[in-house]
Amino acid sequence: MKTYMNALWEDIVDNKEVILILSVVWLILFEEFSVGIALTGIFIAVLVVIFTDRFLLKGNYEHSYMIEIGTLIRYGLRLIIEIFIAGIAVIPNILTGKSDVEIINCETKLTDELLIDILANSITLTPGTVTVEKKGSKLKVLALNPPGIDEDPRGVIPLRLEDILLKYENKIEGKA
Repeated sequence: MKTYMNALWEDIVDNKEVILILSVVWLILFEEFSVGIALTGIFIAVLVVIFTDRFLLKGNYEHSYMIEIGTLIRYGLRLIIEIFIAGIAVIPNILTGKSDVEIINCETKLTDELLIDILANSITLTPGTVTVEKKGSKLKVLALNPPGIDEDPRGVIPLRLEDILLKYENKIEGKA
């Protein structure tokens, strides 16, 4: 029993950053701060980490899912900017009712599955586009009034977001 408890404690200590991030997300979702909500968030985060480590993930979070904080901040800020730019660009099309929807096949330059998933989800977060299918680095994107797709189907991908992820991918692969 003592070794099992030591193993649980080691999991908690090894994943303290993940527990902190999950706890912050918990607080953000509740939109208020109290000691009870904070303690509940920490408790739930610990349970999630233990459950995931024991039954779902065969390895450590940091090795599989962590992106360095600088890249995460740059990506998050750029994503917010892209969301606002796309939102403003889509408004006239919606108000005038002159919108054309098209499914575009495009391919990202990314090769890491996690980074491709992040990009695909970011495309969906951007107004006017939804990623409907992902197979490897090939994406099918439902786009509202796709600009210049005849020339380059990659125009539906937020290329600045892809560039941030490409730099990170090259860095972790030792290419940079």
